[in-house]
Amino acid sequence: MARAFAAQNRAITLRWDWKESAAGGWSRALVTGGSTTVVDIATQRDATGKQLAYRTPSGAWQVLQTIADDTWYSIKVTVDPTPPQGATPWVDIFVGGVRKAHHVPLLGSPASFDTLHFQTNPTQTSDLYVDNVNVVVTESVNCEGTSQEVMDQEIRYAAAAGIDYWAFDYYPQQPLARARELYLSSKLKNQVNWCAILDGTFMAQYDANLTELVARFGESNYQKVLDGRPLIYFLSNATAEKVGKMRSKATSAGLPNPCIVAMGWTAQGVADAKATVGADAVSRYATGQTNGAPYSSLTSLETSVWSDYASAAGQVIPTVSTGWDPRPMYEYPVPWGVQPSDDYLGLKDQWTQQATPTAIANHLGDAIRWTNSHSANAPANAVLIYAWNEHLEGGWICPTLHEMQNSDRPLRLDAIAGVPRTA
Repeated sequence: MARAFAAQNRAITLRWDWKESAAGGWSRALVTGGSTTVVDIATQRDATGKQLAYRTPSGAWQVLQTIADDTWYSIKVTVDPTPPQGATPWVDIFVGGVRKAHHVPLLGSPASFDTLHFQTNPTQTSDLYVDNVNVVVTESVNCEGTSQEVMDQEIRYAAAAGIDYWAFDYYPQQPLARARELYLSSKLKNQVNWCAILDGTFMAQYDANLTELVARFGESNYQKVLDGRPLIYFLSNATAEKVGKMRSKATSAGLPNPCIVAMGWTAQGVADAKATVGADAVSRYATGQTNGAPYSSLTSLETSVWSDYASAAGQVIPTVSTGWDPRPMYEYPVPWGVQPSDDYLGLKDQWTQQATPTAIANHLGDAIRWTNSHSANAPANAVLIYAWNEHLEGGWICPTLHEMQNSDRPLRLDAIAGVPRTA
């Protein structure tokens, strides 16, 4: 059997379900371009059992998993013949939603490919059942954001919307340090301040990283609160010793005592962390709802979090989440999670309906009003928005391709710009 489709020279995703009455009978699925095979998947059996396998460019067969008689298996194959930045063309193979092969080189390099073939063993009688065949051309957009030009434009967008500061996830290592470096090298950096969110990557070499960070505290564009105190968030791995070192190092440099904020996921958890490490305030990284809950459900939960955290821990910097949707990591698992054992299958249910710009602006307005009316619990007079560009997780206010193509305006930032900053 063959399923032909319009010849493609860019990424496609192919899906099908199949089963064999007697598994391992050398049934095959092949993606081809003309007479050139790009992907070759087959069932096989040997002394160890019955398996699903794929053919490597060397001609060897690599087992994907074991299979059973008269059992349906859902297969998804994503093929990218022209990946960005000159990367090697590749295929990813999923079975039952689990990625079993990651960025395997293609068997051939035709100018385009156009057919999905199914066949049974030509030398023996066997039964192969195929259902739900689907071929989709994948929209591939290469967003090269690691340039000074792009960073400068993002600063302009943020400043125009009245964003006071960016809280960078402070990655010391490359390539993740690149965004912070581009910001610090920008001639426009004073238009938007910055501060740091520290996690395990920073803590791994805390003393060395701390020296560089504290040196930034005294710069004019590092975000200050409470009459000049540098603002710092600890997302994970905070200890009393580390917090004490930061305070001591800042004081020794003649700088004000940092305002240290412990982040966590429960009111009691952040209250305990604040007391244990000696933080000044608490906050939360993000809030999400599941199974396609409306955005209003997220905002209702997050609004209650502000008061819960205040009751448990005293001082709070409220978080305003603009969304939650990590399903891209389910459809196309990320390179840092390539093993079949990685727990990304549950991500297909971990999503909240996308917010409108107006809904985000209303939620931000609520946070600002809460801050103004709870001055004893929010003396830092700050709000943290999740997030500028967590596109992979569904939290973003950075202008997107669709916004600019469809409306020629950064709609979420426009809505945020209209939110009063006072009571």
